[in-house]
Amino acid sequence: MRKLHTFDLPNSIVDWIIDFLRDRKQRVKLGQNCHSEWRSIPAGVPQGTKLGPWLFLIMINDISVPGVHLWKYVDDITISESVPKNHTSKIQEAVDELCSKTRADKFQLNKTKCKELRIDFSKADKGLNPVNVNNSELELVSGAKLLGLNISKDLKWNTHIAEIIKKVTSRLYFLRQLKRSKLASKDLTQFYITCIRPLTEYACQVYHNSLPDYLSNDLERLQKRALRIIFPDLSYAEALRETGLVTLWQRRQNITTKFFNEIVSNDDHRLHSLLPKENDCKYNLRCKRISPFLNV
Repeated sequence: MRKLHTFDLPNSIVDWIIDFLRDRKQRVKLGQNCHSEWRSIPAGVPQGTKLGPWLFLIMINDISVPGVHLWKYVDDITISESVPKNHTSKIQEAVDELCSKTRADKFQLNKTKCKELRIDFSKADKGLNPVNVNNSELELVSGAKLLGLNISKDLKWNTHIAEIIKKVTSRLYFLRQLKRSKLASKDLTQFYITCIRPLTEYACQVYHNSLPDYLSNDLERLQKRALRIIFPDLSYAEALRETGLVTLWQRRQNITTKFFNEIVSNDDHRLHSLLPKENDCKYNLRCKRISPFLNV
């Protein structure tokens, strides 16, 4: 109620929302004439309502922690901090502030799901203290999943690619079953494009240009396996021509290039500020040499 009144809403709308939430009850129905007793709902919103997500956004909209980077995604919050050399970390103060605000809003942080990930390539020990949430020390992990991406402390993508391979392999089983059912090659290809290939491309803009060749080849083998199931008598290159597909590497390259061009061309893009300043050097520092061998 307090947060609703901070918005420029008519009092009648606020009263309507309050009436919608107050004194709600629910019960469980099993079968035709089997019902549980009615119980009051002291918190939350009815699931499946259009108003529910908006009310939740109102509750978390004002959560902010100064001094750190904060990302909110539905009911997940991620905070990060860069600690320069010879500086002290302020992440504990940020966590304490976050805990204080969640208690004020009557939220509860799930301490078992809160993890600490440190990315540090220096050999010297910075002596960082462990982070505590409500007097409980957070688990220090070597990797964490953020919005479907597996981030490792060494910023390598082996774990993430391994999970992609695992997911795709399980779906290739269904592709084999459809092949055994004598489904047309056109339909099998469509199933691969819609249900399997997107797994290999999710958020590829983040990691594509950081993939070593052996991981890129591991991903490419997934498409080779799929096309071998659909066209067992064709080579990979012939199957690509037959279906009109391109390699997964080329797909990721096109997606990444398009995304980068969108950032460069749009000054209002949220990532535009991360771009380095354009190099306006007027001198050509490369030495032009004429090769003594010419192919005619």
